[in-house]
Amino acid sequence: MFGLEFLFSAALFALPAAAIPVLLHMLFRRKSPVVQFPTLRFLKTSLQHTAARRRIQRWVLLACRILLLALLIWAIAQPVKMIASTWLDSDKSLIAAIVVDTSYSMQLKRNESTLLEKANDTINDLLRDPLKNAKVVIFRSPADETPPQLQTTSKIQSEWTALKPEPALHPLSQRCAAAIEFLSTQQAGQKWLIILTDLQSREFPTPLSAMDEGRAILFDLHPEKPRSYGITNVRIKPSQPVAGRGSEIEVEVSGFSGDARATTIQISKTDSTKLLTLGPLMASFDTAGRTRFRAPLEKGLPPEKYLLLSATLPDDDLQWDNTRSLLVELPPKQSVTLIENPSLPNITRFVKLALNPLDPDRPWPLAVQSASDLTGKENAAVTLWSQWPTEDQLRRTTTFVRNGGTLAILLQPGLEQSFAKLPQAHQQLLLDLLPSTPIASTDGGSLGSGQFRPVPPSQIDPIIEDIADPSFRLDKLTIRRFVPFTPASDPNVSTLLFLSPAGSDRRTQSFGLYFRRKLGPGTIYTLATMPETRYINPAAHPAFPIQLVNSCLRPLDQRDTQNIEIGHPLTLSNPRFTQFDELELQTPTNERYRVKKLNNRFTFAKTSDPGLHLWRVPSQTEPLAIANITLPAQESDLIYRPAETVVTPGPNTLIVHSFADLQSTMAKLNEPEPRWTLPLALVLILLAVEALLGSARQTGRVGLAPPSLVQPSTTR
Repeated sequence: MFGLEFLFSAALFALPAAAIPVLLHMLFRRKSPVVQFPTLRFLKTSLQHTAARRRIQRWVLLACRILLLALLIWAIAQPVKMIASTWLDSDKSLIAAIVVDTSYSMQLKRNESTLLEKANDTINDLLRDPLKNAKVVIFRSPADETPPQLQTTSKIQSEWTALKPEPALHPLSQRCAAAIEFLSTQQAGQKWLIILTDLQSREFPTPLSAMDEGRAILFDLHPEKPRSYGITNVRIKPSQPVAGRGSEIEVEVSGFSGDARATTIQISKTDSTKLLTLGPLMASFDTAGRTRFRAPLEKGLPPEKYLLLSATLPDDDLQWDNTRSLLVELPPKQSVTLIENPSLPNITRFVKLALNPLDPDRPWPLAVQSASDLTGKENAAVTLWSQWPTEDQLRRTTTFVRNGGTLAILLQPGLEQSFAKLPQAHQQLLLDLLPSTPIASTDGGSLGSGQFRPVPPSQIDPIIEDIADPSFRLDKLTIRRFVPFTPASDPNVSTLLFLSPAGSDRRTQSFGLYFRRKLGPGTIYTLATMPETRYINPAAHPAFPIQLVNSCLRPLDQRDTQNIEIGHPLTLSNPRFTQFDELELQTPTNERYRVKKLNNRFTFAKTSDPGLHLWRVPSQTEPLAIANITLPAQESDLIYRPAETVVTPGPNTLIVHSFADLQSTMAKLNEPEPRWTLPLALVLILLAVEALLGSARQTGRVGLAPPSLVQPSTTR
């Protein structure tokens, strides 16, 4: 009745008793006697009005007593509302979509088991009890592209495998939206959306959209105070380190504000042979719970082709992020030809020394030879232009670069004045190599004169990251003269160092000092001045030797190593490997896959195992290239979002923390909710009204006696 149930429904049979006041009124109704009393004839009108008011009071009092008895009987029957009947109705069909968070942050330990293990147990509990007669679809894998399909719980249980962590390439909210969309297309009496997650902020960038129909249960699994530290990044600076030249290892760690953690760095071969151990080094966290520290290597890295740098923290509640590795490849030895310039003997000697500063028995990535022209055997060439090369020299040089060679050009200031006098064909050959058109002064002077200092761009290119570091003090280098160029508009040209007037912090886009131009598979580096006291101060600034060597090293995009996070595809696109139609890839679990070439590259998408992956020519043992798969760094950063900001709690949405919590919540919903408070309140109000009306009636009787009791006067 009215959507209510009664705990003592038998009391409702007493409802006819509410008519007792009517019955008593009818049985005991009596007429007042009429007595003629002349002296009261003037009160006739007043008596008529009083009698009408008394009749209204009697009827109101009668209705009040009837309603009072009815409400009293209603309250005694104890009306209640069964709330949970709308959640789990055995008479209606039930379908459920379960979305489970399998990201690596769910590996956090809580009471000796991980959050992922708790989610696994919770799903099995759900299938055994509230969903045992339902049809269920489980969205468990972020990489699953098969269409969702409802299955019986018995079939799911028979095929169940334990949940495993997987990289979260997309927010979990996308899977939740897909589950809501799936439920909206199904026909059923009841629809449930069940989400099990630790509510990482990155998984829910925005609140979930409300379901048009159905109910939602959100299992909030994250602990209130997780105690976890994690290494989020390991880098080597510079990105292409050179054996025999200093470098440093940079480590980023996440933790808790005001805390500190010991970190150990280990350098080893790819076969796990230890070469060097640094630390333990203390990592002190800032107010945001972050820290970054550097471990300098003054003597550089050991002279091995491949090295594995690993940073390690002590064990905590989230163990997989306590170690992070970086695969480093030292550049192979490059054959470099220094094209001598007899008119610049001092600068030529300085450049030769900068390219090869160590003894022959010490490891160095450049094998330098001097020649008057290209030999055809070099990987890179360095040339000093005090005058423009001939057209034949330019053609040979352009061919060398287009075949994949690297060219470094040092320009003598003042050379720009003669560019406009060259034939147009000669100019065009030069513009194929130069970053843009040189600018000559119209008054015979030089635009590239004054006091300037090098300024790196806002986004530091890896080739200059060592000299762009503030500790290197690049601002102490003064450029007195240089060859000015028009601002480069070619997308193949990058300005690696700009020039700014000395004493100014602003970066001018008008002039550049160091440029890179891509020409086919080859690269051209242009330095708009020379290391000589007329042009720079000091002439022996270390930036020049470093950048000369960096320019001649094998380009970064031709490395045989790759560091990527789990879940992202491996890609081998080095032109040196396009001669093969098929390569073999060996995973850390010793599985071997044959990968065919497609669009001049080899791609492998099944990167589900962290560790080293080896590319080989089939039937050969020496690897051509190595890839290092690491676990997702972002998932070690435990930043949680309140559940109430993801879903809005209400009668159709429950937020619980465990299956036991869900059972307790459902039990409370199954308890009847009392609805007798209102009828009891009305009974009390009606009692007060009945007393008031009864009192008013008695007052009326006392104020005016019946006519039969009035004695006539005998006085004349």
